[in-house]
Amino acid sequence: MHKLLLAAAVLAVPLAARADGGMRVGLEAGIVSHDDSGTHVISDNWPFAANLMLSYWTPGSIVSFDLEFAEQFYFSPPAGSSSRIGTVIRPGVRISFPVLPFYIRGALPFNVETANGERELVDLRLGAGFDIPLGLFRIYFEADGDFPLSSKDTGTGSHISAFDRQTFLLSSGLDFRF
Repeated sequence: MHKLLLAAAVLAVPLAARADGGMRVGLEAGIVSHDDSGTHVISDNWPFAANLMLSYWTPGSIVSFDLEFAEQFYFSPPAGSSSRIGTVIRPGVRISFPVLPFYIRGALPFNVETANGERELVDLRLGAGFDIPLGLFRIYFEADGDFPLSSKDTGTGSHISAFDRQTFLLSSGLDFRF
Protein backbone atom coordinates (compact mmCIF):
# COMPACT_ATOMS: atom_id res chain seq x y z
CA MET A 1 0.00 0.00 0.00
CA HIS A 2 2.82 2.41 0.87
CA LYS A 3 4.49 1.71 -2.47
CA LEU A 4 1.27 2.67 -4.31
CA LEU A 5 1.02 5.95 -2.39
CA LEU A 6 4.67 6.71 -3.08
CA ALA A 7 4.23 5.93 -6.79
CA ALA A 8 1.12 8.17 -6.97
CA ALA A 9 2.97 11.02 -5.24
CA VAL A 10 5.97 10.67 -7.58
CA LEU A 11 3.67 10.82 -10.63
CA ALA A 12 1.55 13.70 -9.28
CA VAL A 13 4.41 16.04 -8.34
CA PRO A 14 5.58 16.80 -11.90
CA LEU A 15 2.01 17.43 -13.04
CA ALA A 16 1.31 19.75 -10.13
CA ALA A 17 4.61 21.58 -10.66
CA ARG A 18 3.71 22.31 -14.29
CA ALA A 19 0.15 23.45 -13.58
CA ASP A 20 -0.11 27.20 -13.41
CA GLY A 21 -2.78 29.33 -11.89
CA GLY A 22 -3.28 32.88 -12.93
CA MET A 23 -5.18 36.04 -12.12
CA ARG A 24 -5.83 39.01 -14.38
CA VAL A 25 -7.14 42.40 -13.30
CA GLY A 26 -7.93 45.15 -15.75
CA LEU A 27 -10.25 47.67 -17.32
CA GLU A 28 -12.26 47.27 -20.50
CA ALA A 29 -13.74 49.98 -22.72
CA GLY A 30 -16.58 49.52 -25.20
CA ILE A 31 -15.15 51.30 -28.26
CA VAL A 32 -18.08 50.86 -30.65
CA SER A 33 -21.40 49.02 -30.54
CA HIS A 34 -24.24 48.58 -32.96
CA ASP A 35 -27.86 47.66 -32.18
CA ASP A 36 -31.35 48.38 -33.55
CA SER A 37 -31.13 52.01 -32.37
CA GLY A 38 -27.91 52.69 -34.31
CA THR A 39 -24.18 52.80 -33.84
CA HIS A 40 -22.67 54.12 -30.61
CA VAL A 41 -19.05 55.04 -29.98
CA ILE A 42 -17.13 55.25 -26.73
CA SER A 43 -17.60 59.01 -26.34
CA ASP A 44 -21.42 58.67 -26.35
CA ASN A 45 -21.63 57.19 -22.83
CA TRP A 46 -18.11 56.08 -21.90
CA PRO A 47 -18.94 52.38 -21.20
CA PHE A 48 -16.30 50.67 -19.08
CA ALA A 49 -15.91 47.48 -17.05
CA ALA A 50 -13.66 46.36 -14.23
CA ASN A 51 -12.53 42.76 -14.84
CA LEU A 52 -11.11 39.99 -12.67
CA MET A 53 -10.12 36.71 -14.34
CA LEU A 54 -8.98 33.49 -12.67
CA SER A 55 -7.12 31.05 -14.92
CA TYR A 56 -5.84 27.50 -14.92
CA TRP A 57 -2.98 26.92 -17.37
CA THR A 58 -2.53 23.37 -18.63
CA PRO A 59 0.97 21.84 -18.64
CA GLY A 60 3.02 23.61 -21.26
CA SER A 61 1.18 26.91 -20.68
CA ILE A 62 -0.41 26.92 -24.13
CA VAL A 63 -4.10 26.52 -23.16
CA SER A 64 -5.80 28.21 -20.23
CA PHE A 65 -9.30 27.72 -18.87
CA ASP A 66 -10.58 31.05 -17.60
CA LEU A 67 -13.39 32.37 -15.45
CA GLU A 68 -13.80 36.13 -15.67
CA PHE A 69 -16.01 38.40 -13.58
CA ALA A 70 -16.91 41.87 -14.86
CA GLU A 71 -18.82 44.79 -13.43
CA GLN A 72 -19.92 47.12 -16.22
CA PHE A 73 -20.79 50.80 -15.86
CA TYR A 74 -21.10 54.13 -17.73
CA PHE A 75 -18.97 57.13 -16.85
CA SER A 76 -21.64 59.25 -18.56
CA PRO A 77 -24.97 57.35 -18.46
CA PRO A 78 -27.68 57.91 -21.07
CA ALA A 79 -30.53 60.19 -19.98
CA GLY A 80 -32.83 58.41 -17.53
CA SER A 81 -30.46 55.44 -17.06
CA SER A 82 -28.38 54.18 -14.19
CA SER A 83 -24.60 54.50 -14.40
CA ARG A 84 -24.43 50.77 -13.65
CA ILE A 85 -24.86 48.41 -16.62
CA GLY A 86 -24.62 45.02 -14.91
CA THR A 87 -22.59 41.98 -13.86
CA VAL A 88 -21.15 39.42 -16.28
CA ILE A 89 -19.51 36.02 -15.76
CA ARG A 90 -17.38 34.80 -18.68
CA PRO A 91 -16.11 31.20 -18.79
CA GLY A 92 -13.62 30.86 -21.61
CA VAL A 93 -10.45 29.46 -23.14
CA ARG A 94 -7.20 31.19 -24.15
CA ILE A 95 -4.68 29.71 -26.54
CA SER A 96 -1.17 31.18 -26.38
CA PHE A 97 1.37 30.69 -29.10
CA PRO A 98 4.71 29.27 -27.98
CA VAL A 99 7.57 31.82 -28.08
CA LEU A 100 5.27 34.63 -29.33
CA PRO A 101 3.51 37.01 -26.92
CA PHE A 102 0.18 36.66 -28.79
CA TYR A 103 -2.96 34.75 -27.83
CA ILE A 104 -6.51 34.18 -29.00
CA ARG A 105 -9.49 33.90 -26.72
CA GLY A 106 -13.06 32.67 -26.80
CA ALA A 107 -15.65 33.05 -24.04
CA LEU A 108 -19.37 32.76 -23.34
CA PRO A 109 -20.38 35.84 -21.34
CA PHE A 110 -23.46 35.30 -19.18
CA ASN A 111 -25.22 38.55 -18.26
CA VAL A 112 -26.23 37.35 -14.79
CA GLU A 113 -27.63 40.67 -13.65
CA THR A 114 -28.49 43.90 -15.39
CA ALA A 115 -29.55 47.34 -14.17
CA ASN A 116 -32.18 47.98 -16.86
CA GLY A 117 -33.24 44.52 -18.14
CA GLU A 118 -32.35 45.28 -21.75
CA ARG A 119 -29.61 42.70 -22.26
CA GLU A 120 -29.44 39.24 -23.72
CA LEU A 121 -28.59 36.28 -21.53
CA VAL A 122 -25.58 34.82 -23.39
CA ASP A 123 -23.02 36.30 -25.78
CA LEU A 124 -20.11 34.96 -27.79
CA ARG A 125 -16.84 36.78 -27.15
CA LEU A 126 -13.96 36.35 -29.58
CA GLY A 127 -10.70 38.16 -29.08
CA ALA A 128 -6.98 38.40 -29.57
CA GLY A 129 -4.28 40.03 -27.53
CA PHE A 130 -0.66 40.21 -26.57
CA ASP A 131 1.18 40.50 -23.30
CA ILE A 132 4.48 42.00 -22.24
CA PRO A 133 6.31 39.96 -19.55
CA LEU A 134 7.87 42.12 -16.83
CA GLY A 135 9.12 39.55 -14.32
CA LEU A 136 6.49 39.35 -11.57
CA PHE A 137 3.56 40.09 -13.89
CA ARG A 138 2.62 40.76 -17.49
CA ILE A 139 0.86 43.75 -18.98
CA TYR A 140 -1.82 42.61 -21.42
CA PHE A 141 -3.66 44.37 -24.24
CA GLU A 142 -6.70 42.70 -25.80
CA ALA A 143 -9.30 43.44 -28.50
CA ASP A 144 -12.65 41.62 -28.31
CA GLY A 145 -15.94 41.37 -30.12
CA ASP A 146 -19.22 40.46 -28.36
CA PHE A 147 -22.14 38.98 -30.28
CA PRO A 148 -25.48 37.92 -28.70
CA LEU A 149 -26.28 34.21 -28.91
CA SER A 150 -29.70 34.32 -27.29
CA SER A 151 -32.89 36.17 -28.22
CA LYS A 152 -34.96 38.30 -25.89
CA ASP A 153 -37.93 40.66 -25.96
CA THR A 154 -36.81 43.55 -23.77
CA GLY A 155 -40.36 44.72 -22.96
CA THR A 156 -39.61 48.21 -24.29
CA GLY A 157 -40.57 47.49 -27.91
CA SER A 158 -37.05 46.29 -28.73
CA HIS A 159 -36.13 42.69 -29.52
CA ILE A 160 -32.65 41.21 -29.27
CA SER A 161 -31.90 38.41 -31.74
CA ALA A 162 -28.82 36.26 -32.08
CA PHE A 163 -26.00 38.15 -33.83
CA ASP A 164 -28.12 41.30 -34.46
CA ARG A 165 -25.95 43.39 -32.09
CA GLN A 166 -22.20 43.78 -31.99
CA THR A 167 -19.87 45.39 -29.49
CA PHE A 168 -16.14 45.83 -29.97
CA LEU A 169 -13.95 46.40 -26.92
CA LEU A 170 -10.38 47.09 -25.88
CA SER A 171 -8.98 46.02 -22.53
CA SER A 172 -5.72 46.23 -20.66
CA GLY A 173 -4.36 45.33 -17.25
CA LEU A 174 -2.03 43.11 -15.26
CA ASP A 175 -1.72 39.33 -15.63
CA PHE A 176 -0.19 37.38 -12.73
CA ARG A 177 0.87 33.73 -12.97
CA PHE A 178 1.58 31.53 -9.96
